Amino acid sequence: MLMAIISFRHNFIFIKTVKTAGTSIEVDLSRVAGPDAIVTPILPEEDEHQPRNYLNASGRKQFYNHMTGQKIRDLLGRDTYDSMFKFCVEREPVAKCISQFHMLRNSPLHNPDGHYTASWEDFLAKGRFPIDIERYTDVSDGKRHLIVDEVLRYDQLEKELTRVLSQVGIEGFTLTTRAKSTYSQNRLVTVEQVTPDQRSLIYRAFRPSLDATGIDWSRATS
Repeated sequence: MLMAIISFRHNFIFIKTVKTAGTSIEVDLSRVAGPDAIVTPILPEEDEHQPRNYLNASGRKQFYNHMTGQKIRDLLGRDTYDSMFKFCVEREPVAKCISQFHMLRNSPLHNPDGHYTASWEDFLAKGRFPIDIERYTDVSDGKRHLIVDEVLRYDQLEKELTRVLSQVGIEGFTLTTRAKSTYSQNRLVTVEQVTPDQRSLIYRAFRPSLDATGIDWSRATS
């Protein structure tokens, strides 16, 4: 499943990352993005979400969920892409991995029969972490560079969204949807239970993302 909302009315592109309230943001942005906005479908479906304009002339999906910035730029053209305000959201790596683990264990979409019974230690050992660096960077001169204008902090999400959306003419935006929030109700591990060695393992895996965004997560709360 490779998402974005592209609003021509407000001249912005929201690039969706995983385990960062992306579906909730998408649902709420779809209401204000404008009728000509490109809004991709999501699973499971949300009542308030209105996908539109994501098919090409032959009826095939041209834009899709969790789409990378590079692919969006290729489809829109570099001049159009560069002229729009582009943003995404990132999350503290340990909390992001815990959220991913809970989704794999608790989500009826990802674990419908309850066959996935891996422990937190099993999850870490496999090393399949929710790393999104390829969605908001590209490589030039052998180095990764951001291709978004801002990477918002998940732990300050409501304030950050209100701030950046006011810059594109959407005043007083409030995140009201809480999609997929039930996945973490059955809490199998908490941040406090993560050992120093486990934390180091996760941070080593996320090092390229940390370097690209430059975000200091030392005081993150979620």
